[in-house]
Amino acid sequence: GARPGSSSSAAQLSVTPPSGGAHPTPLPGGRLSRRPAPDASGEAERRAAQARLFTLDLARAASGADPRTTLMVKHIPNKYTQKMLLAAIDAVPGAAGTYDFFYLPIDFKNRCGVGYAFINLTSPAHIGRLHARFHGRRWDRFNSEKVCELAYARIQGKAALVTHFQHSSLLHEDKRCRPLLFRAAGPDGRAGEPEPFPSAGGGGSSPPEGGGGGGVRGGGSATWSSSREDEE
Repeated sequence: GARPGSSSSAAQLSVTPPSGGAHPTPLPGGRLSRRPAPDASGEAERRAAQARLFTLDLARAASGADPRTTLMVKHIPNKYTQKMLLAAIDAVPGAAGTYDFFYLPIDFKNRCGVGYAFINLTSPAHIGRLHARFHGRRWDRFNSEKVCELAYARIQGKAALVTHFQHSSLLHEDKRCRPLLFRAAGPDGRAGEPEPFPSAGGGGSSPPEGGGGGGVRGGGSATWSSSREDEE
């Protein structure tokens, strides 16, 4: 299993629990009664609504009508490392220095990525640049068939992300496995430089429910988006 805190944090950033089928319910006398299975059309409708909620609307992002800035990067080849992904992002013209949080959840047992990552941009206006480069395209390395998809994450903004991870044991792992913070643009010209996580005693709240112990496979939180497919 994953180390404590290694995966539950990422699982809360992205996905909703599977709804599953009918579950036996014990009745007096040891008999089992089955709950009625959920309505298939209603479930499909719910999933479609979830997908719409996290789908990027580039026009609304560019105009600032949608203020969300935290993205989930999906369908990443498992061999990609934190360093490789950051290099690929920084290679996009104008992208370096436009994000202040990055996290690639790691499967500690197999020492590889779990197929998705999270990035917070300093402005929704920067989303279009990454979307044009990565969304709907295959990855450059490892001859992978995976096609990148970008979607909004559940937890939004640098402050909320810091609160979410502040008490996580991930911050004591190898730096290649930790969530990362970066300086935003400012008059000092230090945008993009690494920034330390604030002390857990500095007023941060506890991790969201499910974000403390071991969980899915690799560290972070899977409640940020709407799909589990990259965890399978």
